[in-house]
Amino acid sequence: MWGNKLCPECRVKKSNIKGNRTFNFELDSKVKLSLDIQLNAHEAKFKDYVSLFLRFNEFSCLKILALCKFSISRADGKEEYKSVVGVEKFDANKKSYCLKKFINRNDLLNRKSKLLPGDRLTVFFEIFYLCDDINTYDLSKATFIEEPLNMFLDDMSKMLNSSRYCDCIIKVGNHEINVHKCILDARSEVFHSTLKYKPTGTQASIIEMSEFRLEVVKEMLNYVYTGKSPRMDEMAIEMLEIAEKYKLEGLKMIATESLLNSLNVVNVCEYLEKSEIYSAEILKEFAIRYIYLNGKEVVKSEKWRRISTLYPQFLARIFDVVFNID
Repeated sequence: MWGNKLCPECRVKKSNIKGNRTFNFELDSKVKLSLDIQLNAHEAKFKDYVSLFLRFNEFSCLKILALCKFSISRADGKEEYKSVVGVEKFDANKKSYCLKKFINRNDLLNRKSKLLPGDRLTVFFEIFYLCDDINTYDLSKATFIEEPLNMFLDDMSKMLNSSRYCDCIIKVGNHEINVHKCILDARSEVFHSTLKYKPTGTQASIIEMSEFRLEVVKEMLNYVYTGKSPRMDEMAIEMLEIAEKYKLEGLKMIATESLLNSLNVVNVCEYLEKSEIYSAEILKEFAIRYIYLNGKEVVKSEKWRRISTLYPQFLARIFDVVFNID
């Protein structure tokens, strides 16, 4: 499924610059990127800041998920002004990321002896990335698709919201949702196994799903019928759980990307635990690396003390990342 392992190496680059400069990197045979360091920003409102502009110039996969850290190396080798950019997705529609307020230029000048030895700025750049060659059909956001496919998805949505020709009922507490066995069977191996042993005939088959909220089941069914999950960001953890239970890998990946998009020092421990419970390996690997990049902030928390006790394997995995063992 994946074009390469998640960060086969910890990619670290240091470069000394005077003025605006562009540096090119070839991470592997599939990925080439450039980093623009702009001491003089073009936009007036950012003229007092050093800006960083990361661009993926070439990649031979459908999309890239990337987690980046930038910092400044002082004269004594220590890092300051660390900025960890949350996990970003890059594809044909988005190939770059701009950190417009990396550091105030006055701060640099006021601490020139430490931050600008020899009038040179040293930027420390580290990236973890994953190449994805599989289209997950994430249509949860505005997507430009051809009209025939758009009409087909609308028809599938109408089919879900109509009781005509339904031959299966999903029960969520006291609520019932009419569905079609052929759709469930084709989309999920779990539904296939469940329906295989349901009696055939004029009576509708019944599937109980009382362990999930009604809204979660409806959103899952919306994905099953249309490939869309417009409310994903509202219930991403629950969608990860239901996707794992019914082996809906596309939905699981959409949930993973939603969680990665909101990853921060407050929720990273929770997301890491959920990744273990629901076998979300991509979420786990990025969460591990996020903790590595934000270690001082995360390890102080009660959440970290709890999960590091319950899941000692996380400590071993972070150790592997620190020493680039894969």
